[in-house]
Amino acid sequence: MVPDLLDWLASVNEAGMTVVESFGRVADSDLGVLNAELRRTWRDVEWGTDAATALRRLEDRIDTPTITRVVTLVANAMHASGDIGRVLRIAVDDAQASRRLKRQRRQEMATYLVIIYLSFFVFLFIIASLSGILVPALKNLPSADAGGSGPIGIGGLGNVAAVDIDAYTLVFFHTALVQALFSGFVAGKMGEGSVKDGAKHATAMFAIAYVVFLALEHVVHP
Repeated sequence: MVPDLLDWLASVNEAGMTVVESFGRVADSDLGVLNAELRRTWRDVEWGTDAATALRRLEDRIDTPTITRVVTLVANAMHASGDIGRVLRIAVDDAQASRRLKRQRRQEMATYLVIIYLSFFVFLFIIASLSGILVPALKNLPSADAGGSGPIGIGGLGNVAAVDIDAYTLVFFHTALVQALFSGFVAGKMGEGSVKDGAKHATAMFAIAYVVFLALEHVVHP
């Protein structure tokens, strides 16, 4: 909503209102989540705070890079002149371009996000197949002896059937969790530009892996 805020401020200021009056008029507009903060800023002005200080308080409360740039620009323009319409128009163009680029980036990165999830599901499918089908099947393999009884040895692996299947399952489960963790962080960095945003993707993949192995446990050990 910041580009809309700047656009309205510029329009009101160009109509002949001062900067302070412009904020008073915009505070009653419909700007979504900014409404409460703008009304609070306008109350600061009404109670005697100068406009620059009120804007600095707005910046401290919201604490986002966009608001910081806007407050710095407006505050510096106010020191030079009360007619800041042209300055705000430049800020509007910059904010709109930034918003447009962010949307384009989100759309382009959505493809990579899908690829990351698909690769995780493929990995999970392979791990689940090994854990639920291949490893239990090894235990039932006949012996290499003529009588066909006893465990089988495969190459350098030795006695495969004697290996604890639960240990294999535990290793596969931990591997899936590690994959979920790092895939989630990569998805957050590529899709939303921050590793911290990957926490929600990692949590979702963690939950999927847990549910898959929980269902697999019921299948292998009914």
